[in-house]
Amino acid sequence: MGSHYSTLPLGKDTTLHFESRADPAIGIDNEKTSACFHGTSLEEALDLLSDRGVRYAVLEGFKRWPFQKIVFGDLDGAHLFKNPDLHDVLASLDRFDDWYTLAGLVKEVSDHPTPHTGVYTWTGYTAAYQKAKNLCAELEHAYQTDPRIMGIRIRTQPWSPDDRYPIYVVLAMHPAYHGQPLLSELIEQITPCIAP
Repeated sequence: MGSHYSTLPLGKDTTLHFESRADPAIGIDNEKTSACFHGTSLEEALDLLSDRGVRYAVLEGFKRWPFQKIVFGDLDGAHLFKNPDLHDVLASLDRFDDWYTLAGLVKEVSDHPTPHTGVYTWTGYTAAYQKAKNLCAELEHAYQTDPRIMGIRIRTQPWSPDDRYPIYVVLAMHPAYHGQPLLSELIEQITPCIAP
């Protein structure tokens, strides 16, 4: 939630730690875990959610960000839906923007590993986002049925402040196969998109 102001309870240990610059200050009780961070970056918050394996996030506020939007009420501006019902939104999840981190993609392919599954990763950067996105989708689709692979994600992060978009390759390999040659094969196919 953007522009969300909350106060920390006075005198509590987590408040004292936060005020002493602990980042984050985390409090755990019998019902919940609460964390307070000093940063106010939406990117860092989305990275945290992705790293934890969160598949979908609802952003409230942040109107200036170029994410696809849902508008409720009489607000103006570009939007994907205006006053939709839940079924409209759920049927169109693929039309909303993605946010990826390497840790989040590793979590996706590792959720149901078998013993001795090898997980291999690689990260590069591209300046040609759309070309890389299309190539990543083609490669991920082509390798999904490969018997050596138990899970695969090849994605390009669409958000970059400097026109260098991360490309993530994550492979969960069947224990009977060694993953390095396949990872090298994929990297070789991605190389034409890599930024110098």
